Order: sequence, then C-alpha cells, then structure tokens
Amino acid sequence: MRSSLPLARRPLLSFAAAVAVAEALAEVARVDARLKWPNDVLVADRKVAGILLESRSAATGSEPAELVPTIVGIGVNVTQSRFDPELAGLATSVVLENGRSVPRDELLDVLLDHFDRWRARLEKEGFAPVRERWLVLADTIGREVRVDGQMGLAVGLDEDGALLLRDAGRTHRVVAGTATSRGGDRD
Repeated sequence: MRSSLPLARRPLLSFAAAVAVAEALAEVARVDARLKWPNDVLVADRKVAGILLESRSAATGSEPAELVPTIVGIGVNVTQSRFDPELAGLATSVVLENGRSVPRDELLDVLLDHFDRWRARLEKEGFAPVRERWLVLADTIGREVRVDGQMGLAVGLDEDGALLLRDAGRTHRVVAGTATSRGGDRD
C-alpha cells in the first residue's frame, strides 16, 4: 500500500491494522478480540491473528516517501479446528471460539473497510485516535509484563507506539520486543 505517512511513522500502521482486525472479528465473527502489544490479536488469551509490516527503504532518495510502498501482512486463524499440542494453549481460531466458521471473503471485506478507515484517520489526524481505540481494545495494558528482560506494569502507549512500563515508580519506554505476561508467554 502507499501512505502519506513519513517512513518513520509507518510502524503505526500496525496499530491501525490491529484495531481493524479486532473490530472486524467482533462484527463478522462475534468474538471479543483484544490487542497484545505490539502486533498480536487475542481471543480468550490465545493468539487469533498477527500483523507484520515491511517497507522498502528509500535510501536512494529517488522516490518521495509517499511513493515508497509498505506491505501490511495480516494473518487470521479462521477455520483451524485444532492446533498441534504445543500451540493449543497459545493459539485459537474463529471456528474454535464461536463454533462456526465465517465466510473469509466477508471477513476480508469488513477488515479492509475498517483498516482503510483507521489508516485514513492516522494519516489525517495523527496517532491519537488510533492509540485511543487501541487502548480500549488492549489486553496488555494493566498487566505485569516482561519485555526482553525488563519487567513492569504496562500503563500505556506513547505517541510513537512505544509501550510504557512502570516499575519502582519510574516509567520506561519499550520500542520493540515481545511482551509476556507474568504468568508466561502468550505468543
């Protein structure tokens, strides 16, 4: 996709995509999806979807930033009726959560509509409305988590999408890593 966002702000598209996935799952599949920082979508504490972004570097300077494409990869477990034993407690699917499959094309259409709306808001209004909605849907916020050895209470997101962890009265920014709850890894 092409975006008017500066390349440095493109990672915020993953938050818009996560919100879109959660909203589409609620609308089409009637499941309560929650968001795990930085890029997972959970249902009942198990991963149902994930988001990855890739942008080609404009190091040559031959293209303006808005012409540099970003690939938004979204994977949603829709029809899996079982998972290997090592994944069974970590992953889920739409069919396992609501007892029925949903038409993938309908889910895709609704997901793309939601993503287009949140992407447009991100480009026009900045990260604030996306962050506000992400926080409403967040599973991570309010939990004790560990990210790459750093432990603390997840208290929010900053204006760049960094996770804010509070420990011993201090707040730290975490810009990358995998958040695991104190009870164990929920990846």
